[in-house]
Amino acid sequence: MTSYTKGESYDNLINHYYSVACVGRRWLGYLAMAPIRILINGIFLCVIYLGFIPSAFGQAGKSPIVKYLNKRGYEFPDTVNACKTPDSLKKWPDTLYYNTVYKAKLLGSPTIPLSFSKIEKINGKYQVTPSISIGYGYTWFFGDFIFNENDKITIDPSFYFGLIGDVGLQNDFSLNKLASIFTGGFVGIGSFSLFAGYDYLSKSLSIGLGGRIDLFTLSQNFLNPIGKVREVRKHKSFALEIKNE
Repeated sequence: MTSYTKGESYDNLINHYYSVACVGRRWLGYLAMAPIRILINGIFLCVIYLGFIPSAFGQAGKSPIVKYLNKRGYEFPDTVNACKTPDSLKKWPDTLYYNTVYKAKLLGSPTIPLSFSKIEKINGKYQVTPSISIGYGYTWFFGDFIFNENDKITIDPSFYFGLIGDVGLQNDFSLNKLASIFTGGFVGIGSFSLFAGYDYLSKSLSIGLGGRIDLFTLSQNFLNPIGKVREVRKHKSFALEIKNE
């Protein structure tokens, strides 16, 4: 407990408790934003774990393409399950080849949306709101892909669409006061998208233009073929078969 001698200025006492109050308010603000900090940190930890850790430690000795195909449910012809699975339930062709164009009904990947301004409808009027938004979502897109002999997957995407959620930060990147909490959808071509959805802080409809970091561009482990996979054109006679090794 703080004590003061007789005659000491009460200004010192006031300043002391004012300083304590400021520190307390700062810590309360930090704790109040803890869920948002945890959310943002969690996104990046999930990206690292799901995209990079499995490829580094799983199925030692096998090529990255083989690891990817095992993860996505492909059954190599020399495995026991390949003979047991009915053709109607097989997602992949019986045999896969390098340097051959394949196509699924859709391709999917987690995505990180980024935007720097939004147009919001507030009280019947449209307003441009400058803010920096980052979040997490999932994108579906049309396109072809090729397995290369260098263990890389070449992807030729076209039209994108998906669902996202994000939080908007002030221009000074302060987490003490969020600019928006948004959920919605998007459509796009390339890495640019048109977002539309609802902002829970301003309680208004919101649209905006922004970019995305589709995680399959960082690690091919994030690429997920959806539906049956087929050859776009019959493989060439000299194409090498992808073997379970």
